[in-house]
Amino acid sequence: MIYLAFLVATGLYLAMGSGGPLHNDHWYHALQRRVDAIEPDFWLGFVLMVVVPCAAFTLVYAILEEIFGAAAVLLLGTPALFFSFGRRHWPALIDRFRARVAAGDIEGALLTLEAEGHRIPEVDDAQSAERDGSRFLLYEGFQRWFTPVFYFLLFGPFFAVGYRLVVMGVGDRKVPLATLLHILDWLPSRVMLLTFGAIGNFEGLRPLFWNKAFDADIKTDELLMQGFEVACPLVEAAPGQQVEQVRELLKRALAVWVVVASVLVIVS
Repeated sequence: MIYLAFLVATGLYLAMGSGGPLHNDHWYHALQRRVDAIEPDFWLGFVLMVVVPCAAFTLVYAILEEIFGAAAVLLLGTPALFFSFGRRHWPALIDRFRARVAAGDIEGALLTLEAEGHRIPEVDDAQSAERDGSRFLLYEGFQRWFTPVFYFLLFGPFFAVGYRLVVMGVGDRKVPLATLLHILDWLPSRVMLLTFGAIGNFEGLRPLFWNKAFDADIKTDELLMQGFEVACPLVEAAPGQQVEQVRELLKRALAVWVVVASVLVIVS
């Protein structure tokens, strides 16, 4: 049932994209305002913003499991996984960024990402600006589908929901969850590196994996970007080419993960 819920949720997400009632986060923002009003420390904030909603979900899941048995995984696991997927309209965001880069409007391209929460860095040239935007979009693509699926298939709906709640709480100044997110991203990002090697330049990526995979200081987005650059080196430096390769690489990686998950279900 976990596998079926995974296929249904992924199919709906690919067909419909983000949005709809499951991505309506008004309840979360209302909870966030109430929690911020009591000025909690980190652990109390974490419990109230992540643990309590996950516990409520687990209670509902336990009740449905008593009523419907194994079918509860499909009935509740599918919407839980869909909920855990990213909110941003990633394909459209890539299209807007790529169009502005191709037109030579680097500042406009970065401002497009700034509207989505990206901090615009100080860059020296157009190539550096495109790399920075590609790194942001690569990480966004990674955490919008791959990491929730990783935790869903490995540990179940509870962990996928918890991951999305942590992502949503990263920007909260009073309950900062960036360090926890870095920890949660650690294993899936290393698996993603291996995926890049499987569909790209594995021999070239292997030294990077051994040198960087256990580096506690490297940020997840930079690690993935370096892996992407090794797996898919630019053939031509045309404006917008790099971010388009990011899109294509993640499409192939998604197909690999679906195939691997299917094979594991068949042989298990």
